[in-house]
Amino acid sequence: MRVGVKFCGSCNPMINTGALLRDLKARSDSVEFVGWADEGYDVLLILSGCEKDCATRPPFTGPLVVATNAGVNRWPVPASDIPSAILAALEAYDVG
Repeated sequence: MRVGVKFCGSCNPMINTGALLRDLKARSDSVEFVGWADEGYDVLLILSGCEKDCATRPPFTGPLVVATNAGVNRWPVPASDIPSAILAALEAYDVG
């Protein structure tokens, strides 16, 4: 599965979204993370550094997973569990 990744502007980071992406890459061999401007990804992942989640959304009509410092897809998640919760949310969209 290809996942497009869009970062927030990191104006008020409460988590290190770059480190979070590196952790996700290390944990999953079945997901290819690419930039949001690339074409042909299956799911768009928005990584926001704080709860405000003000990251802009590029035009994309497929599934969306949003992670903040406080949770994934608006569900509260302890900070230590955010990577696992993101991967679980992505796996829910994996059709292949």
